[in-house]
Amino acid sequence: MVNMSSFSELYSHPDKFLEDHLINTSKIIRSYFNEKKVAIIDKETFLKTATIISLCHDFGKATNYFQKYLFTEDEKERNKLKTMEETHHSLLSAVAAFYLVKNEINAQDRKGILFPFIAFLIVKNHHGDLKNVFNEIILDDKELEVLKKQLNSIDDEKLQVLNEKLKSAGLNENLTKSAINDYIDSINSELRKIKRELRRLKEEQDVSIYLLLNFLFSLLIDADKTEVVVGIDNIKRPEIKFEEQLVKEYKASFPDKESKINLLREEAYKEVLEKDIDIKQKIMSINLPTGLGKTLTTIAFAMKLWDKLYKETGVKYRIIYSLPFLSIIEQNSNVLEDLLRYNGIQPDTEIILKHHHLSDIRYTKNNTEFEDEQAKILIEGWNSEIIITTFVQFFHTLVSEKNKTLRKFHRLANSIIILDEVQSIPFKYWLLTKELLKAVANELNSYIIFVTATQPLIFREDEIYPLVAKTKYFTQMDRVEIIPKLSRDITLVELSEMFDLNDGKSYLFILNTIKSAQQFYNILRAKIPNDEIIYMSTHVVPMERMARIEKIKEGKIRFAVTTQLVEAGVDIDFDVVVRDIAPLDSINQSAGRCNRNWRGKGEVYVVSLIDEKGQKYSKYVYDKILLGITREILSKYDTIKEQELLKIIEKYYQEVSERMSSNEGRELLDAIYTLRYDSEDGNMCISKFELIEDDYYKVDAFIELNDEAKELWHKYVELKDIKNLFERRNIFNRFKADFYKYVISIPATVENMPPDIWGFKYVNYDSLNDYYDKETGFITKGVTSIW
Repeated sequence: MVNMSSFSELYSHPDKFLEDHLINTSKIIRSYFNEKKVAIIDKETFLKTATIISLCHDFGKATNYFQKYLFTEDEKERNKLKTMEETHHSLLSAVAAFYLVKNEINAQDRKGILFPFIAFLIVKNHHGDLKNVFNEIILDDKELEVLKKQLNSIDDEKLQVLNEKLKSAGLNENLTKSAINDYIDSINSELRKIKRELRRLKEEQDVSIYLLLNFLFSLLIDADKTEVVVGIDNIKRPEIKFEEQLVKEYKASFPDKESKINLLREEAYKEVLEKDIDIKQKIMSINLPTGLGKTLTTIAFAMKLWDKLYKETGVKYRIIYSLPFLSIIEQNSNVLEDLLRYNGIQPDTEIILKHHHLSDIRYTKNNTEFEDEQAKILIEGWNSEIIITTFVQFFHTLVSEKNKTLRKFHRLANSIIILDEVQSIPFKYWLLTKELLKAVANELNSYIIFVTATQPLIFREDEIYPLVAKTKYFTQMDRVEIIPKLSRDITLVELSEMFDLNDGKSYLFILNTIKSAQQFYNILRAKIPNDEIIYMSTHVVPMERMARIEKIKEGKIRFAVTTQLVEAGVDIDFDVVVRDIAPLDSINQSAGRCNRNWRGKGEVYVVSLIDEKGQKYSKYVYDKILLGITREILSKYDTIKEQELLKIIEKYYQEVSERMSSNEGRELLDAIYTLRYDSEDGNMCISKFELIEDDYYKVDAFIELNDEAKELWHKYVELKDIKNLFERRNIFNRFKADFYKYVISIPATVENMPPDIWGFKYVNYDSLNDYYDKETGFITKGVTSIW
């Protein structure tokens, strides 16, 4: 009998016993699952499976090969050992997990038959990305030979102690050498049986196997990384409760300004909040005109739903608020943080988290700040009660093969998911979005709230529960008129002559390309005082763009020339908006920047601009079918009143549904049904999913615009002296958000390419005049009209 107080003397990491790591990982997975109630897997099956995959996931580290690698100090020898197949631990661990799950779970339905294979895939790939499952089915002779060598190298006495420890943690079978040897001998015949089941997946068109695999994979890789870096003691969720009252009290602090728009905002707020909540209704919508206070109304409803779910189910749901653009993430997170502070709640990161590619790597809990590496793990794992994130982060968690993004997949379970400005989802992904969100709602027991002024037909009306009677609000709106001027195409010079620029009104011109916007700005600037006009595009550094938006909000600017970046969610207001033709939902979003607060009547002109070759700028940017549908609809009107917009937008989406192809979305769904995570033959696979598709190549350029930029660049260059990669990355993460305020993306084909220094094109302060115009941004030479 082995002394239970002893240790196996096997290590998972240089300072950690293997059994401790396995057992603590298992405890973390259980704690994650215990806070959830999902339909995709029953509790008993989950506990059996999770116990096995967590206690087996690093079993292969028990080999003498791995132990030798772990404690070899000579770097050259260590690197040599690292590349040896015998040192790799995941496959041996996966074979053990396959058989233990097979012996524990006897269900004969599709999920039950596939469970051992799912466990095998999860453990085999827990240090990498998921792959096409059909390439994972047969092990070759070399792999089988390596498995035998690994098994024989394990110290018998240490294995016996390890088995005793794992048995006390819930593993029902001993991982003996003879048993595992038998597993290795028969693994291929078992995997061949699985192949037959996999072939049937496409016929069934069921996303639940994909969700189950991703859910369990996510739980393991999150628990594994959290155990190593953060520790089991730092995963307890905060004691906080959300309720509608938090928003009510915050709203009560606002100055009471009675106006038509405020009365409608209040009416919409009350209608949503007075709605009886049926927790069986999983997919909902708040469809209101722009400027009607959707953000606070949505937050209030989400908190009311949170409160009801907590009282009825005992589950503390997370609130995931997803938006298409970084600019509106800042705007909305500021509102939420103010709301929490007003109610005496410190908005630590454990309560509210902003997560996008430029997020600060800072994580706080009870005013205590975590170390950089811990903070990174906690942030990227969405360890927070309210997560504000981009569509890219959200959808690339939902549709992904990547280890890094799938780590937070399990957070989609038991969440209230708000998709704001949902019209930004490309049409080709409507079907994919519908099928996956339905499955997330039903299988992972989550709630989806679509928020928009232009509700796309992702779901039929009978499939989505409206929280407001939208027609009542749209038909009362009378802030703007849309005036199509599309009988002929016009040049930029002709556009500058269309309006009396001395009429005292404010004008916003939204153009389709950076080049056309720059040219038009220069034409307009010659006609009006410099201090009354600004320009914005993605070729102006973000720091300067934000300053210009603030100037507009302060009422200091009469004329703005921009690209589409102000189209959705940016809270600016002009008397007249002029929009180069775009798809109708984009035009409607642009109209939301006109007379938002209902002072008199705003005008929105839609024109068709051409370049010096007579080519329409719109064709460089938008799908020709969407533009064609928009032209057909607008050509029937001399003027469109705001009250008519709802039925016109609905007609537009109906036409889009009938005439646009969704083949790419269907092919992606097929890849999801069949677990085709990657592909070597060029076929559609999950790894090819891109929410935002760039059809041109871009490179990042750092613009040394001022003294702050000089200092940031100096700090960046100093990083090269830090040899340790992790330390270098951690230090960069501390100032990354500020650094990227001076980074823009430029076309990779420009003739005047700045020099490449340490991964960025670098425009230093002394050469600004050669590359960067302080008003219109990067000076592009030798590229097409899109720029």
